[in-house]
Amino acid sequence: MSAVRIFLSGVASASHLIYVGAYLDARLRAGDQVTLVCLGFSRFLGQQHVDLDLVRRELPAHPALRVLGAEAGWAAQPGEALVYLAVGAPGIKPWLRLKRANPCRRLRCVVVDEGLGSYGDWRARLAAIRREGGHGWRATLRALVVSTAQRLLADQRWALYRTQDSGWIVEPQIADWFRQRLSGTADGAARLYFISQPWVELGQVEVGRYQVVLAQLAAHAETAGLKLMVRPHPAEDRAKYGDLPLDLTPGPIELSRMAAEAVAVAGFNSTALVNLAAIHHRAVFRIELPELAAVESGLAPRQCSLLAAFLPPPRPLAALPEWLEQRSGAKR
Repeated sequence: MSAVRIFLSGVASASHLIYVGAYLDARLRAGDQVTLVCLGFSRFLGQQHVDLDLVRRELPAHPALRVLGAEAGWAAQPGEALVYLAVGAPGIKPWLRLKRANPCRRLRCVVVDEGLGSYGDWRARLAAIRREGGHGWRATLRALVVSTAQRLLADQRWALYRTQDSGWIVEPQIADWFRQRLSGTADGAARLYFISQPWVELGQVEVGRYQVVLAQLAAHAETAGLKLMVRPHPAEDRAKYGDLPLDLTPGPIELSRMAAEAVAVAGFNSTALVNLAAIHHRAVFRIELPELAAVESGLAPRQCSLLAAFLPPPRPLAALPEWLEQRSGAKR
């Protein structure tokens, strides 16, 4: 058994903790004694969605794992291996501070997925930064710095998806970690499960237009004999959903049994949509909206390739009734 101190940064959502948990589970299974130090948490649309209590709940419950906050400091103890675990891309400032706090010691940098953004290039990252409110040369500089840090500092990518000669494949160990952590209950109802995204909050779609989309989804589901279930994004204002049923199962979408056992799943380009298709083998309808054309055009080639490997091409909502009719008898 070896002792390792892992310093974690870049966590902005509960979904990031799945990838972190899968990495820690692999270390624990290898017999390591792990001390995890959370250096802080990132924000999305000005909100912090993760704290130390959530980290402790979502990570593996194991006697060889100890989870500490930033007050534990930046120095590893004598005899401990030193790992910087970053979500999405290494932060240059944390990396430099860890090097200063641990002189003459080897610092291994491991990067886990943040989602679809992990498979983009600097231009795709810049587009995402601008959607979230970044502007001017600072946004460009941030995108370039993050992409450069990813290329130069990362010793290992702990990624759910990787390519081989035959194309994209799912990393079995990480996929199994997703499946093992399904939560919530499934009542046996035949459902169309809609994964929402904060396009209104990001200024990409007007709220009235988005409510039309929601109404169409509900009508199409009812016509097909299915019940609509909406999964809101944590950053969304839920008021726009009115009386629509919401899946508020704690944790990421991919861990909701209701999503994993739905007859069909609808949504836009998103990490969760890819994961439900690739890991849980759900039938997926990818929605095409003219308002999101600029978002689509900003995707990097690798992101487009990954989406095409596991999802059908995007189609307008008008095509959903026929698609649902073909799958209304599908077994869950």
